[in-house]
Amino acid sequence: MNRTLDATAALLGLKPRTFRNKLRELGILNQAGELASKHRDQGYLFVEPRSRWNANINTYSHYAVVMVKESGVAWLAKQLGITVTTHNKDAAA
Repeated sequence: MNRTLDATAALLGLKPRTFRNKLRELGILNQAGELASKHRDQGYLFVEPRSRWNANINTYSHYAVVMVKESGVAWLAKQLGITVTTHNKDAAA
């Protein structure tokens, strides 16, 4: 399951702004909030291109969103020194 940075922050128990600031300190995000080039294509994070209709200029505006893959959640937790516990769905049944 892919998550936005805000959803990942909530999962790790951090506020979105604090989470982004820590990612900037680690060099995972650049100052503009974009994914640093050295972290692309490693299997943890990716950039999802999106667009929306902008009625003011009568055309689409394009932007990108940094997304976290499922394996990236554990990797980010390790980078940040956060302990993550996983719940097995079958154990609850």
